Amino acid sequence: MSSNTKSETETVDPKPEAEPAGEQTTASQPAASTDTGDTVTDTPAATDTADPAAVPETGSGGTAVVPAVTAPRGGFLAGAAAVLSAGIGVSSLTGTSLSEMLRSRQEVIGQIEAGAGGGGGDQVQALYGTPWHTTAVVNGIFALIAVLIGGALLAVHAKRADTRPWVTAVALGGVVLGALGLLVAGGMYFDLFGAQPELPAMPQQPVPGG
Repeated sequence: MSSNTKSETETVDPKPEAEPAGEQTTASQPAASTDTGDTVTDTPAATDTADPAAVPETGSGGTAVVPAVTAPRGGFLAGAAAVLSAGIGVSSLTGTSLSEMLRSRQEVIGQIEAGAGGGGGDQVQALYGTPWHTTAVVNGIFALIAVLIGGALLAVHAKRADTRPWVTAVALGGVVLGALGLLVAGGMYFDLFGAQPELPAMPQQPVPGG
């Protein structure tokens, strides 16, 4: 009986030993490369092709922050002053109601002086010369104001980057019109456009008994 037990013990296969933990492979792990025949193709990593400059910045709350664009601005007062300069420059060339009023006043004064017994030369000066020169002085003052306002605007706002182009353009127009007004007023005052009228010399009558 002991011999039968011994033979059965010898025929039992030994229990296979467990493989080391380091040599075990799991099927759930994905392969790093794909073998297609003899060629091994590696899967490239995803690359970000977006332009970083085109991506807006995000604030603390995750909202996109759009950079503010600074628009050119010339200022309300600067624009108004430029238009005023151009308007005064035009008035210095065409005349104003103030110059017409002062001219009419001088004509009335000249008529009064002529009726008081003034000579011929004095009548021409009183009725024509003085009103004409008064108009020239008033128009010249308006022209000078236009040049000063336009010149001040150009000196302050010409080199500023935030000034609208039309402000400097209108201010330059006011300066040009004012300069033309000064030339015209000077020509009127110094009788460059036309000499003052002169009365013809009266013929001397012979004295009776001379």
